[in-house]
Order: sequence, then structure tokens, then C-alpha cells
Amino acid sequence: MSRFSSRLGHGLRGSAVAAGLALSLQPALAVEYSVGRVEVVFPTDDWREVVLPDKGEAYGGDHSGVIKSETKLFVRAASDEQAVALVLVRANASGMGASGTMVYSTSCQSSEYFYAEGNEGFKSRAAHCLKVLPAYASAAVMSKLAPPAVQDWLRASHFQLPPSMATILSHHSVATGTFLDVRVFVAPQAGAPGDDTPDVKLPNGVMPQHVRWGRQLKEAVRSSVYSLSGKLRMPSMDIKPHKLALNLNPGN
Repeated sequence: MSRFSSRLGHGLRGSAVAAGLALSLQPALAVEYSVGRVEVVFPTDDWREVVLPDKGEAYGGDHSGVIKSETKLFVRAASDEQAVALVLVRANASGMGASGTMVYSTSCQSSEYFYAEGNEGFKSRAAHCLKVLPAYASAAVMSKLAPPAVQDWLRASHFQLPPSMATILSHHSVATGTFLDVRVFVAPQAGAPGDDTPDVKLPNGVMPQHVRWGRQLKEAVRSSVYSLSGKLRMPSMDIKPHKLALNLNPGN
């Protein structure tokens, strides 16, 4: 297994997917999209919606079954052929009904390859985790972190991706079976406005602006899970130049 495969494999553990972000600084109308019980609100109206197959979320224990869920991909494109951001959103469409409640054994810890923050515990009534990975070559990122359905759509649509992309993941699930997974692939120069540095030491290649934005996303995901409406209000993101630490040859 290559070093890159190992790193991305670690980045996926304890996380499921993929929510939205906006890169434009120009005024535009907000737009909403339905994903399961969630209403995703983007600050701008220049996102393309792609419905992906979803077989539901299976669970076991004293009772077993499948929670109905829905997955959609949202694409922000600079042109008809160039995508600058991909946002994968998966959310439950129904709860567990009379089947009982969910408990989680969860661990969300940083490693030398990615930054993480979330809860830890055995038989917890909730599980939440934010992970921020460095920018890697886009082809390798799609191969290791994007579901096959996303890769199939990209091949069919002929959209071109930036040479490299950073990855931001946020997941939150609770005892009722309600969950929301967000996976964001974005051009590395994008980031949350502001110059403050996160109050933690970041792994090599993880950008402070991505952690700042990821924390905003984490709070938006949490708010959606606990709200009756499921409204997910996506934080805005700018594309001002930043000093980048990219690894375009992750096998080295």
C-alpha cells in the first residue's frame, strides 16, 4: 500500500461523507436543495445538483434494519468544463421508527496525516467528527476519497478538476438515527475569511483557513441534525491567495 493510500485510508475512518460551501464573493441569491430530511442552503445560486444512488444506512444490534437515506453531489463550476468545488451530502430520509435507539463507539483523533476534532466514547448517544486533509493531486483524491458514483459522473460529464484539491469532512449522528455526512473537495487556495490561526498544531500540509472553515461547517452540520427543519446553512468561503503547502506527488 502506498503512503498516500495509507494516509487517505486513515482520513476516511470514523467518517462518512460528504455539504456545501460557496467560493464566490459576488452577491447572489441563496438557493436551497433537499437531501433526505435536510434542506441545504448555499449562499450563491451557481451550484449544479446531481442525484446519486443510495441504498440506505444499515444498522444492527438488538434490532436490525435500514434507515432510508439520500445522497447528492453539488458541483461549483468556474465554466462548463472546469469544476472548482465538489460537495457530497448524505442524510437520512427517515428515522428508526419503533426499532429503538442508536449508540455509537466513536473515536475522532488527529494523526500526522490529517487534523481531526470530535467526540470519543463507548456507547455514546451521538457521534461527531470533523477531519481536514491536506491538498493532494485531484486524481488521487478522487480515487481514494470519492465514491465510485462520483467518479463515474465526473468521467461522463467531462468536468475538469483543479490540479490539486483539499478535503474537509464533517459527520454528525444521534440516537434517533438522524445523521448528516458532508464531504467537500475544494481548490486549495479557498479558505474561510480571516487571518487567525487555529489554537492547535496542525499536521504538515493542513491549511489554517481550511480548519477555520471546517469548524464553521461542523457547527452548521450539528445545527441541522438537531433542528426540526434540518436546515443546513453553508458557511461562505473566499478564494483569496494563500501560501500553499501542496503534495502533488503523494507517493514520495
